[in-house]
Amino acid sequence: MLQKNEAFEDWKIRKSGGDLLIRVPEETDMDILKVQFSDLISPIAPLIKSPKATLKFYVGNSDEADFIFTLN
Repeated sequence: MLQKNEAFEDWKIRKSGGDLLIRVPEETDMDILKVQFSDLISPIAPLIKSPKATLKFYVGNSDEADFIFTLN
């Protein structure tokens, strides 16, 4: 569902153990994204279906996650 949203079309998103691994373009300013991530996700958060009560988003612009966002 996230990848169908225009705001996230250049993000690579995959599932891992019920959580989401998100790779954003390399040129993304990760400090700004970390601050703005909850605002980006909040409009679609009610539509995200997960078997887990707590969903984690591991977000980075390389092989390592720069930050983890937790959705309860």
